[in-house]
Amino acid sequence: MHPPPPAAASAMDFSQNSLFGYMEDLQELTIIERPVRRSLKTPEEIERLTVDEDLSDIERAVYLLSAGQDIQGTSVIANLPYLMRQNPAETLRRVLPKVRVHEDTHLFTQRVWISMFVQKV
Repeated sequence: MHPPPPAAASAMDFSQNSLFGYMEDLQELTIIERPVRRSLKTPEEIERLTVDEDLSDIERAVYLLSAGQDIQGTSVIANLPYLMRQNPAETLRRVLPKVRVHEDTHLFTQRVWISMFVQKV
């Protein structure tokens, strides 16, 4: 046995003046067409962010800290515990010095921006 249909369902208005009756108005709407960007990055940006898959984790970390984007360097720093467990000697010898340079660059940039801001105020 099925429950009876709700009272509101039987009272729905499908006349020309109802919500469903405004087909003419909907057809008059113009859709603004604009190009849809399929990717958030341009091919040049993707090429710049691409790293050789054949590099070891240590080689990749050194490369990203030397020539990668800031966010890539930050990712390497976040993954230092993994690199230390995987290969502590190489991490200390090759990666850690690059981390220091990466951090020094950030600190220098931060100081420059702060000094520029303080001079304007």
